[in-house]
Amino acid sequence: MSNICAIIVHKPQQENLQTCLNRLQQQTRQPESILVVSPEQELPLPESIHQLQVDGVHGSMGAAAKGLEYAFLTLQADAAWVLADRTLPRPAALEQLLAAKTDARTICLGMMIDPAQGDELSHPISIPGKRPGVWVPITRKADLPAGPAIPCRNGSYGALISREAWETVGTPAELLHTQGGATYSWEIQQAGYQLATIPGAEIEHPTAPRPLIHYRLASRSYFYEPGIPIERQYYKMRNWAWLHRLQAPRNYPGRLALCGVYILFSLNAMLQSNELGIKRVYNLFRALHNGFYGKLRPY
Repeated sequence: MSNICAIIVHKPQQENLQTCLNRLQQQTRQPESILVVSPEQELPLPESIHQLQVDGVHGSMGAAAKGLEYAFLTLQADAAWVLADRTLPRPAALEQLLAAKTDARTICLGMMIDPAQGDELSHPISIPGKRPGVWVPITRKADLPAGPAIPCRNGSYGALISREAWETVGTPAELLHTQGGATYSWEIQQAGYQLATIPGAEIEHPTAPRPLIHYRLASRSYFYEPGIPIERQYYKMRNWAWLHRLQAPRNYPGRLALCGVYILFSLNAMLQSNELGIKRVYNLFRALHNGFYGKLRPY
């Protein structure tokens, strides 16, 4: 991977873009090119920074998809490092990703941490359990297994995607809009690739303002994120049901049962976080209905 393109998905009104660019320039192994993907026109950036304007209606997943296409087709990159303007890689992050002793069929991801929380994990990392097909979400760094590369189930920002993987899997579906990292990760693994978090490749990313609510039933985990905008919650729930449709398109009873459990846990979490209202309850049922029947309707 001699030609690395760092892609920054930039949202309007976000203030961290320049900080993220500064962090890329501080990398001990700098990327050959930097691409900022944004719905905004011609940001005031140095000429060395490539810019790509996209339609904001497709959200962050659509922006990432367009960014990957531009990086591989226009900039002829060997690999693309997907970031957001709120993800701030520490100086050795890219060097550690490239130095990871993994095979060509492994997609390496940076480890998201929150400096405000003592460098604890920003989001749970799902690692293989004791039985095949079982994944265990880890929320504390101390509970992660030792090693330079930790097998994991999903991740989007902070991933170093090779040209070969992109040519095999393609780009994320634009209609996922946002919160579609789990779906793209599943597609990558279905194509025969593995995912691994690299602990040495630290990327600063703030945790949610309010702690995640976690429920566990047998080998499955359900997370509810209090306080997020209802539009983002819609896409998170819709894409969850959509992913299960992709995984088991003909297992209607099983998927219906999972949706029922998801509804019960979500309602309880809404009550626990004082968010149980008509609008969010309707949003929950509409999102799951659309995902269950394969309708990627916008919010």
